[in-house]
Amino acid sequence: MHMTVERVSYLHEREIDELMNRIKHSYRPDVHTEAQIIRKAVSFVRKGARFAYRFAKDGSSVETVCTDGVDHLVKLTFSEVDATCTCEEPGWCPHKIAVVFHLYSQFHSLTDWLHEWQQTEVTQMTLKLSERSPEAWNVVLRQLTNPLRNMDPRENANVFIHETSLMDQKVIPLAPFEWEWKPLFDLFYRLHVVDAAWSYVQVYLDDSNQFTYREWQLQMWLGEQIGKIKDHAQSLRKKLRLFETDVFYDALKIMIQSITLYNKGLFEKRLELFRVMWDLLYTDQASQKKELARLLEEESAEAPFFAAYVYLEWIDDVALEKVAAQTGGKRVTHWLPLADHALDMGQTESLAIIMESIYPYIGTYYELLKTNGDKHHFIRKMDELLEEAHFPEIRREELFMLYGKDGVSAFGDFLIERERFDEWAALMHRFNVPYDGVDPDTLKFVLANDPASVMPLLHTYAMQFIQEKNRHSYRRAVRLFKNMKTGAKKSGKIEFWNRYIDTVREQYKRLRALSEEMEKGNLNL
Repeated sequence: MHMTVERVSYLHEREIDELMNRIKHSYRPDVHTEAQIIRKAVSFVRKGARFAYRFAKDGSSVETVCTDGVDHLVKLTFSEVDATCTCEEPGWCPHKIAVVFHLYSQFHSLTDWLHEWQQTEVTQMTLKLSERSPEAWNVVLRQLTNPLRNMDPRENANVFIHETSLMDQKVIPLAPFEWEWKPLFDLFYRLHVVDAAWSYVQVYLDDSNQFTYREWQLQMWLGEQIGKIKDHAQSLRKKLRLFETDVFYDALKIMIQSITLYNKGLFEKRLELFRVMWDLLYTDQASQKKELARLLEEESAEAPFFAAYVYLEWIDDVALEKVAAQTGGKRVTHWLPLADHALDMGQTESLAIIMESIYPYIGTYYELLKTNGDKHHFIRKMDELLEEAHFPEIRREELFMLYGKDGVSAFGDFLIERERFDEWAALMHRFNVPYDGVDPDTLKFVLANDPASVMPLLHTYAMQFIQEKNRHSYRRAVRLFKNMKTGAKKSGKIEFWNRYIDTVREQYKRLRALSEEMEKGNLNL
């Protein structure tokens, strides 16, 4: 017989509580696969999966169809406190659990139950932290961050952000109470979170062909985590280091080595983490030399770039040049953050070594860039670095030739700075840059300094406006003629100008609207 869900829940409250306790003790929140089953069951209930209940005549069981795209018949036998499902999965499948959750939620809070269930994980972790050691911290924090390590790369970014916010809440009761230890624990936690999330984040942020809201979310999240790591490291640098913390700092060295050398992609972010931890962990020359020796012995192909950072810090251009010669400049993305660091430090000699190394590979790397925004940014950045490294202008021009149309804007600025106005106008002609694509201030500057060089270009634009054959375009053409008139007067070509404007007027005398605008403009000298 049919019965409402409220009636079923009321009549069998004791059996449902027993089923809930069985589920609670059968599934652990710290085991990813088990936590996923609970989450899936909760999502069935909260997303409105249909549950059509039918009560057995003897009152010993209830049947319902749980729908999640496919219908599954679930039977709860209250006399035996057991459940069966047609999906035939072993143990408690999400459909069985969802039915129990649905019945339980009629008179109880499913959210409160979930919170209590998740707290069992925190309680277990707290017991493990009774011994204060880096090993205990690492075990607990790795367990806490495991959901990020096991997260499917196809998972929605909102789910990822939600998971990390849950971890931020769970870690609060785990932190030590003593203020001397709290920043150190927080630093351990943030490094574990970044390490666990790296494989997921790297998929979307490294070599992404598009920048959507998802990429923006993950970029902001990663930037926030690195910012917190910097804050914790800065806080620790200001405090006196306790003797008891030495083993923890040794553990941090191993952790940062793992994050920076054995994770893939996003080298700039890994270098940023290395820089932060270098200042915290290697404060004396002996420890710095020891770490540098370890880097030079590493088999990782990226280790030399971290060694190059150390040489930049030491201002050791001879050693930096040796590293550059050994590794080559093919990995442009690895050298660029180091070039930026050299520029920030004002080390032009070091910057010149780096740029000399990557110069032969700039064109190859440029061809791999997919979006116009990335290309324009790269062109500007390269020219800025080459200029600061005091590269000869002819070598910079060689790259502009390679960039083609994408480099017109930067190359145009390069020519204007050197007052090579004829070449600038020829560049605009060569790539058919439209009038609206020319910076008005640049055009005014050229007209003021060398009007003769830009006259052919302005003539081309004026003719293009006339060909559009509407009054608005005619007015734009006349404004250009006025600019040309001013330039001709300044350069002393009055006779030439009068012949030119009379020829144009005669050529287009049948265009009445143009003739009217030209008469209004008073274009003759």
